[in-house]
Amino acid sequence: MLFPVKTNAFHSLNHIHFDRPSILRIANDLFEGNSDATITRHMPDKDPFFFSLSDRSLPQIPGEMFNPTIGELLPHFLATPGFSGWGSCDSRLLGLIRAKLIRRAHARALGTNCAVIGAPASAPDALFALDGRMSESELRQACRTLAKLGAPEVVLVQATRAIRLEASGWKGRLVRFSLMLEEIFRDKPPGVIVVTDDPYVAFRLKDDLWEQNLKREPERRWNTPHEYRISGVPSSVDGDGLLPAGGQETLYPVPREFDVHVVDMDVAKVASKLARIANASPAGKIAADSLVQAASFLSRLAALPCGVRHMSEYLAAPEISSRTRAAFDWPAHLGAVHEFDRSGGLGDKRTSVMECLDRGSKLFTNYFEATPFAHKLASIIAHAAAGKKRNVTVVFTGALYRSLAERFLVEYGQYPGGLAYYTFQERVHLVSAAHLEEHLDALQSSSLVFAGLNEDSLRVLLTDDRVPAHSTVLLTQRASQFLRATLNSIVERMPEFKSYKPRMESILRQLKDVPEDASVLSTGSYALPTFRVELSSDAVAKDHEIPQDSWVIRFDSGSVQYRRDTAEVYVYDPASQYASDAGFRACQVRSLEIGDRMFVMSTELREMVEQVLRDAGLPIQQDKTFEAALRSYHEQVQIHLAQRFTQITLSEKVRAIREKILQLDPNQEKDLPSPQAMRQWIDLGRSPDTPFDELRPQAPLREPTFKAFAQVLGFSPLEAAYQWQRVILAVRNSRRLDGRHVSDIYEYMLLQPESAMANSNIKRRTLTQLFDEARDNLFTVEYAGPLKESL
Repeated sequence: MLFPVKTNAFHSLNHIHFDRPSILRIANDLFEGNSDATITRHMPDKDPFFFSLSDRSLPQIPGEMFNPTIGELLPHFLATPGFSGWGSCDSRLLGLIRAKLIRRAHARALGTNCAVIGAPASAPDALFALDGRMSESELRQACRTLAKLGAPEVVLVQATRAIRLEASGWKGRLVRFSLMLEEIFRDKPPGVIVVTDDPYVAFRLKDDLWEQNLKREPERRWNTPHEYRISGVPSSVDGDGLLPAGGQETLYPVPREFDVHVVDMDVAKVASKLARIANASPAGKIAADSLVQAASFLSRLAALPCGVRHMSEYLAAPEISSRTRAAFDWPAHLGAVHEFDRSGGLGDKRTSVMECLDRGSKLFTNYFEATPFAHKLASIIAHAAAGKKRNVTVVFTGALYRSLAERFLVEYGQYPGGLAYYTFQERVHLVSAAHLEEHLDALQSSSLVFAGLNEDSLRVLLTDDRVPAHSTVLLTQRASQFLRATLNSIVERMPEFKSYKPRMESILRQLKDVPEDASVLSTGSYALPTFRVELSSDAVAKDHEIPQDSWVIRFDSGSVQYRRDTAEVYVYDPASQYASDAGFRACQVRSLEIGDRMFVMSTELREMVEQVLRDAGLPIQQDKTFEAALRSYHEQVQIHLAQRFTQITLSEKVRAIREKILQLDPNQEKDLPSPQAMRQWIDLGRSPDTPFDELRPQAPLREPTFKAFAQVLGFSPLEAAYQWQRVILAVRNSRRLDGRHVSDIYEYMLLQPESAMANSNIKRRTLTQLFDEARDNLFTVEYAGPLKESL
């Protein structure tokens, strides 16, 4: 049993395939009619289930291996809020294979073998998952129902950073759940494994468990300290736990000395004081949430690698949701605290809180052009790149922060000696932590600067020998306090990490003078949560009013979208015969059904996609409007035309282009317009001086023709797909549909069944990261219908 999970808990099981002949070999060895079989638990019904994978049961389709996924073979069940019982999962078993079968008789035959295997009372080797949004009474009911069907043998409790950041009161909840298991499964209590990616959190959980244990009746208490034992498991590989082919895990990294810088003491004092007052509030911490949110806001503000201005400009884009803008609005936080004050919540701490708010307002104003974090980052980069003339690679915790830093560094005007960024820009490389490892081999001559740390960058910093000595780590004070507590727990109490001790001690020595702060350790993380920027997918007019013919889509997250009924969206449905290899299928909004898991692109994923496309050579510029994108496309056409076609007149160039297109695809002859019309595709000399309202794409009307035209000019297939979606269609549709969101374009390029990105030369590992991130951007549809019916 797994707890807590999201509704996408089992998605990865649909993308890991078993070798079918190997499965059949194991099934044959464990066949219950075989007297030599070593069987510890009898279940004859499993035999026809596995033997349905034999060649004689499947159609003979050339090239189709019919290799099943883990999700198809392993019964798995999910309990969600509103739980009423554990339902059968037989429809999901062998679902992907059944979707590919041509003959319905074969599909029906496979379905009959799944009934017993998919029933919760008889499912072998099954996984039962509990949604983290369930109330404690619903959790208790789900566990009691499962106890009647058969107690689980192992319970996996997840306390990873992703869980902790999203669940308020996570520590107490996980402790109560762990103790509840003993009560419900009293006759046969399961073994419990608590998995966390933070040693400090592990020890906090154990301490809380023992504190609760001592409050129980004497006969129910544990008698030794070994019931909950902490084991450290070092791993130098990424979240999948997999190494690339031929790779080898680094178990004994070479000792390294690092250079650590800590900034933002002013913000840390204000945030810590607000957090302490909230923790001690007579009304309780939940009631004093406005203080917690104000403290969190200031801490996140301090970690920006830019100024408030740059973040505000980013948030001003029409794609950013109004809820995000409100969350970034410091006056809104001030208003919430004042409202709490009017209700009498501040009590005798009112003066202290008002002083904190005044100080926070001054810091917010002072950080308009740059935070201390951003100032220090710019200084470090300039010292290495301009002063020492070295290549510098800056690693950011996320794609959004990398993008914000890029804006900031270009405009920054306080580099030493009055230098301008462009004078050393070619020696500066900005990457996200998620992509660091794939770039490391090419960065051997670079100085590494870590602008903050998350789990990816900290793992690489401590384990990878390709990280050079004296790499720089830049932290906020609150992040450094938590990092120190985390590393101290490892160094002092986990001998399994002995080989990494020299690197950790190098960091700890430089953090020894950082002030202690218990309020940070109760809620913080060395990787402070970034500002969560939501994208609005409303199909709205220029004044952002919602058209009355829109459809409203409500998600389990509480968010709402307004889309046209014919708008195309992507649903995660790997069992569908129309799904791509990544598991997504396209459908129109009016085809959505309650329970569909719909993809909603996050800002982080959009920034990752843009960076990947930029790395692939596409001419992507930050904040490029449709007008700028079209003018850039016209410029690129003229550059390619001059390079590839040296004929003197436009008419001669048109004839040459026409001949080459027909050489590529003779079938285009019926679709090619007259030479005079084709002339418009390359007669772009007046484009820079033409007002945008009068400017036209001046490109082929049909996508196949445009692809052939782009190929003849020398555009890569990926760039041709990008220009068609980002420029040609976008500009044409923007005048007809009042705008088209850039995110919709990237959705199409990434998730369409014949994905332009998946069929390009982008590295497989990079694509896997993008698809994994996409599967983390799924929301369950709770309602979809016309706006007028929802009012």
